[in-house]
Amino acid sequence: MKMKSLMLTATATLLLANAARAQSPAYGTTTTTTATTDGTTPKTYIWNDPKEWWGETVTWETDIKNKPLFNANELNVDLFGTFLASERRFKSFPNTNIRHGHWGGGVGMNYFFTRDLGIGADTSFQTGASDFVDHVGGNIIARIPIEVLRTAPYVFAGGGRKFDPIDQWFGDVGAGLEFRFNRNLGVFGDARYIWLDKILANGTRDQALLRAGVRVAF
Repeated sequence: MKMKSLMLTATATLLLANAARAQSPAYGTTTTTTATTDGTTPKTYIWNDPKEWWGETVTWETDIKNKPLFNANELNVDLFGTFLASERRFKSFPNTNIRHGHWGGGVGMNYFFTRDLGIGADTSFQTGASDFVDHVGGNIIARIPIEVLRTAPYVFAGGGRKFDPIDQWFGDVGAGLEFRFNRNLGVFGDARYIWLDKILANGTRDQALLRAGVRVAF
């Protein structure tokens, strides 16, 4: 009995709400009343607002179209965490237990001449290292901005100088993905394979460096 009463009450409420909605102007419309001077009843006009609520609230497409998230002549500053581990060979990458590597952090800077092509430099600091600075390297970067997804997959290649555990030259190649919250702030993650000039004490001369962090664009 109680269930039947509740159903009847809900049905009546919906009917009343629907009737009230039908008699009142729809959201996104404006009612205009024109005054009369002859004492007759004023006429009321209803016109549709071309800028409905979604046009004022959802600006995703408009922002991307008018203000691209990825631009030419763009300077980026990176702050990131790292994981460095020895690798046996490129074909079997990654093949190192995460417990046998070194955690750390680093900073970097990138400059894009065009929306797709740029250069970058970075350095990192690893736990358990004999030198505070692990390496200083530079790379050529190619990215593919996908504005509608706010992402940019990228690849890079280059080299530099490594200081821990011994001074030597290296070359690297890698790939990553960046996500932009807006034109000035994003997050990224990438992985690179490193070929060292000299053999390390553990018998390997290859390494892998994983990075994840925040990217600030200017």
